[in-house]
Parts: sequence; C-alpha cells; structure tokens
Amino acid sequence: MIKLSDRTYHGLVLDPFQEKALDAIDAGKSVIVAAPTGTGKTLVADYLVEKVMAEGRRIIYTAPIKALSNQKYKDYKELFGVQKVGILTGDVVLNSEAPLIIMTTEIFRNQVITNDPALESVSYIIFDEIHWLNDEERGTVWEESIILAPSHMKLLGLSATIANAQQLVEWISTIREEEVELIQEHRRVVPLEYYYFTKDTGLVTYDKLWKYYRQRIKANESYEGSLFSPTNHIDLIKTIQKQYLPALYFVFSRKQCADKAAELASIMNYLKPGEKRQVEDAFLEHFGPESEWSPSTRLLRRLAVKGIAFHHAGLMPAQKVLVEELFLKRLIHVLYCTETFSVGINYPVRSVCFDSLNKFDGRNFRPLANHEFFQMSGRAGRRGLDEKGYSFALVDLNFMEKSPPPRFNINRLEPLTSQFKLTYNTVLNLQATLSYEQIETYFQKSFASYSNLQTHGQLIAELAELEAQFTAQGKYICQHVDSFACPVKYLPKMKELERLKKAYKALGPRRQNRIYGREMARKIKNWEKLLAQAPQKCPKHKLTFCAEEEKEKRRLQKKMAEIRKELKGLPDDNFFLREFAYKKNQLIQMGYIRDEELLPRGECARHIYVQELLVTELIYSGIFDTLDDDQLNGLLAALDFEARKNDYFQKLPVLDWTPVQEIVSYIQSICGPEAVRYDPRVSIIVYSWSQGVPFSEVQRLSNLDEGDIISVIRRTIDLLRQMRDAVTDPALLQRLKTCMDKLDRDEASVLAL
Repeated sequence: MIKLSDRTYHGLVLDPFQEKALDAIDAGKSVIVAAPTGTGKTLVADYLVEKVMAEGRRIIYTAPIKALSNQKYKDYKELFGVQKVGILTGDVVLNSEAPLIIMTTEIFRNQVITNDPALESVSYIIFDEIHWLNDEERGTVWEESIILAPSHMKLLGLSATIANAQQLVEWISTIREEEVELIQEHRRVVPLEYYYFTKDTGLVTYDKLWKYYRQRIKANESYEGSLFSPTNHIDLIKTIQKQYLPALYFVFSRKQCADKAAELASIMNYLKPGEKRQVEDAFLEHFGPESEWSPSTRLLRRLAVKGIAFHHAGLMPAQKVLVEELFLKRLIHVLYCTETFSVGINYPVRSVCFDSLNKFDGRNFRPLANHEFFQMSGRAGRRGLDEKGYSFALVDLNFMEKSPPPRFNINRLEPLTSQFKLTYNTVLNLQATLSYEQIETYFQKSFASYSNLQTHGQLIAELAELEAQFTAQGKYICQHVDSFACPVKYLPKMKELERLKKAYKALGPRRQNRIYGREMARKIKNWEKLLAQAPQKCPKHKLTFCAEEEKEKRRLQKKMAEIRKELKGLPDDNFFLREFAYKKNQLIQMGYIRDEELLPRGECARHIYVQELLVTELIYSGIFDTLDDDQLNGLLAALDFEARKNDYFQKLPVLDWTPVQEIVSYIQSICGPEAVRYDPRVSIIVYSWSQGVPFSEVQRLSNLDEGDIISVIRRTIDLLRQMRDAVTDPALLQRLKTCMDKLDRDEASVLAL
C-alpha cells in the first residue's frame, strides 16, 4: 500500500497535506480535504478506496454529476477490475453488490433516507466536490446525505478551497458527534498567473488593462467613434498558441462551443499527419463506418483531425468519451467547453481561457462568482509538465465603463451557505422512519439551522458591543449635547427652519390657508419656540469634537438598526418544523398519511424522487390502464423535463392529456402551483423511441441536442425504475420492466454510456 517512511504512494511523492490526510484516514477519522483544483486531492480518495478494499470492507464514492460518476467508474474499473466496481446513477445500475460502488449523491441520499439495508456493510463514504452543498438546485441532497449518513460510516469530503471550511467541519463534527479532521492546502503545486486580453493590449494584468483604457480615453476625449478594436476568440488563441497550449476555452453556450471550434478549425491545424491518422482511427473504432455517422459526429471528426474539439452536455455519451480520450492522449490542443468540464473531471491543461466573465444562471446574466472563476481556472497548470498555469480572460474595452470585468480574489471566496429545502418525499420518509422528537432533532442538525444559530450568536454579540459603544458616546461632553442648547444640534435645525419659512412664504396667502399651509405654519411656530433661546458660544475645538461625536453616534445607530433588521430576518428555530407540519397537513388532506402512519399512497410516494405526488396520483388514478406501453413512456418523460429557453418540438398526438391535467389541478389546489411540473411537448420523443423509431428520425422531432435526447430517455428509465421500487402489483411491475426494455436500446442503452 503506502510507505510513509519515504512519503510515497505508488511511486508518487506525497505533499504535506496529502500525508496529513492519509495519517488521519489511518487513524480511523472522518476527514475533509479542502485544496485548490489540481493539487492532488484524488490521491487521498484513491488511497482510501484501496485501503478499505484491501481490508475486505465496502466503500461508496459519490459525485455531483453523472459525467464524473462515469469517469470514476471507468478509472476504478481499470485499477481494480470490473468485478470489484459497481455504478448506480439512477438510470444505470451495474454490479450493485461490488465492494466499491460509484453513485451520484442523489442515489446515496435516497438510500439513507429510506434506511436501505445495503448500507449496513459500507464502512466509508466519499463525497467528491462536497462544496456542491452550496448548489441552489441540489444542495439539499448533500445536506440530507451528510445528516442521515449512518454513524458506522466514516466520511471523506473532497473540495476546492472553501472560505468557511472550519464552519463546515464543525457542523459535521457536531451532528455526527465525532472528530472530523480538516486538512486545508492553499498553495498550488503549479502556481497560476491571471491575465486579461484585448486585441489592443495583448495579455495584461487587471491594473494595466484599466491604465491603458483610461489613458486612451483621456487622449481621445473629443473622438466620437469606437476607440477600441473588437476582440474575439481567434485573436486570443493566435496570441497564446505558440507558448500556452493545450488550452480549455470556456464558453457559456453550447452552440457557441461548436461554432467557435469550427471557426478556429477553418484557419488552424495543430496535428501532424501521424496524429491525424490516430484521430481518424479512433473515430472509426468508436462509431463504425462513416456512412453510419450522425452530422454532429462528422463535424467533431472534421475538427478533431486538426487538434480542435468541443465538449458539452448536449453531446452523445460516446462522443464525449471519445473527445475526453483524445484530450488525454494530447491530440486535442484547443477544447471549447462549457462549465461542467471543470467539475471533478481531471483533465489539466497549460492554460484556461474565458470567452466571457459573465454567465446566464437561468434567470439573469451575472458576473462569475469568485469560486466559479477559480474552479475553472484551476484546471490550468499540469503537475510535472508546466512551471506555471495560465488563466486568460477575453475583454471588450468598448464596454469597460458599462460592464467592467470583475476583479477576482482567491481570498474573498464566497462562504458555503445552506440551500436546504423540504420536499414531500423527505416529509414522508421522515414520518415513516423517525419519531417526532427525532424529526425535531433532524431539522436542528441541518447546516441551515447550525449556520443560523451561529449567525444569531455573532449578531447578538456585535449588537451588544455597539450598544456599549453608543452608551459611552458623549461621556466627556457637556450636559447640552443632545439638546438645542448645543450649537451642533441648534445650527442645522435653524437652517432647516429658515428653509421652511421661505417655502411657506412662497405659497402665497391663498395656499397658506389650505390644510398643508396651516400644517407648515404650525410646524414653524413649534420650531420657533424650541429654537427661541440661542445657545451659548462654544470654543471651536469643542464644536468640532461634538460634531464628530454626533456623526459617530449616527453611524452606530445605523449599524445597530441594520443588525436588528438582520436578526429579524433570520428564520427562527422552528422554521423547518413548521414547514414540515404544513406539508404533512397537505399530505393528510391528500390521503398519504393518517394517524401518524403512511397510507398506501404515502408508502408509494416515499420511493419516488421525481414529481412524487404527480407520479403517485397517476399510479392510483387508473390512467395507465388506458394507455399502451409507448404512451406510458411518453407520459412519464413529460414529468421530469425542464425545457431550455429556445427548445421546440413537433406537435404530434401522443395521448389525451385532459385526465392528467385534472390530476395536476387537484394537486395544485391543495399544495400550490409549485408542487407540480410537467411538459407534454417532450413526450413525442420518448413515445417514438419506445415505438422503435431510429435515433436519426427521433432527432427530427425537436431541436434538442443528441445528448439531451439521450438524457430524456435515460431519465424516463430512471423514473420507471423508481416506480418499480414503489409499487407491489405484479402486473404493473412486469409492465414497468417491459417499458424500460423498450427504451433501453441502441444509442440510449447502458452499454452506449
């Protein structure tokens, strides 16, 4: 295994943080490793996996996205052999009894919340990319997984640098009642340099970029045209290609990935004839005769033979695998990719490029967060190959004032925050497995509650300190400090009175007689009475001192008001418990719970993790009996699909949606409009595929990318598998298996992934 005497593992010399992590694992502790991307966290996981398997125990490796799960499955299969490694990603289940199981975090959460007996033999759980706890959509899954992970399991969490890693570790230690070792590394083995690029400036630092911009603006104040040359990705690649390739070029648009790769390939070629042949052979090996290739495969080949490619979620699984393989063989010199390529997948390069420092988050365009920028930049710098890694960001000087590029700071990473949300599935599973007191404890264990409690304590302490400072103000000033006998207070009020008199006079006799005029007169009279006695003169130095004191008091008052507002905005201790009771009451109304026990509908829904209420109601409605198998597959596809902005589909009849809409309206009448999501338009894709229509024809039914079509089919298979675990009727069980078999074929089969 490992020889700590010479600090090596499989011939690799250990860094101090790796050595500390391995010592903590050998001591039987749970461990969190937070280190910059590319510093070698994976070695810690590999050591743990090898150690646990050598001891004859079982281990689970969870990852946030299927692409990373699939990669880890392939990596560990090569290391340990196909019999010792299994994978569970919902739509893919292979060798589930193996000693090492790779799974998405969602699957692990589903196992722990239902008390799956399969977990009894597992001694360790690895959470790769544990900072996904911060993810708005899926952070809840991570939080529930950590809270509910059985006490006999130890944890290894791997993460990029986290601003509040200590808080995360203290939370895990508290809820699991065990010591959790935090291993932090801030230094990169291959240091990174960050540059901005425009055609006018070349590669420059942030400060030099602004200096150039201001000098140019100042020198051309009277010029009305565009002062700066437009800059595009070709300009940047041409600048860096002699010294800084291979490069990842991040683009926050799938279409732009392919378009930009094609643009570059029209003028550049990075491969020698022998390398070009290797690429051509790899395409033939993966996809068979060229006559059978899809248009996107032909496009990829045209680019790849020049050492250029693109990679995004819309590619077919086989296409992504081939691009990744060619990249690892150093046959791809420039890879245009979306953000997901930076998550976990270990493909280091010499440099990383950003086409933009703004991204669309589903609602708005916003600047990249610090942690996003450094996660992606962290791919730059190959250990043992590069002295430095480089990050280059494309900037348009014509928009510098309106939309200045962000200045990123590794020391100002955003802290992890809880994204905990309560689903109906969680309510049902907690009701089924825990007592009321245990449910209360469960919510108190959430990272949200822990953070709120800490924040509450910090704010109370800060408020007490400010109140003490406020009380101390004026201690050394005369007794008139807060009255109009003090010039500091008297003079500003006198000026205000003069302005009011002037405004009153300007009204004229007629308007002075109206209500607001009379109100102004009353105010003037009161103020004249208050200010009748002019204050005594004060020495100038004392006046200055009093003015400063008054200013400080106002600052303290403002700060205290902000803290009180923040305290008021914090959820109280029983926030989640109240939400639990509210959702539970809705489930009682719907016939899922009675007398604290789950009824058949509730028992069914606790095993469904996608649109659990709608799926359960459909199962019990009898609608399935009116549909054939292909229509049933089409219906289920609609329940787990979120369209992108410009998606469109051919409108062809699949089934009568009226009964489905009636069920949707019924659920929404009790649980609100957010409780249900479905999109009938996508059904035609899965319906046609289920009928045996070839993939090339299914593609013509929408503008979805090939990879998205595969994803829709595989997610439908995943939902069918969940339903199979949830129902007991033998006829329905057999039917669900038949439906799965009709979808699990050709391009969408497990073997193709």
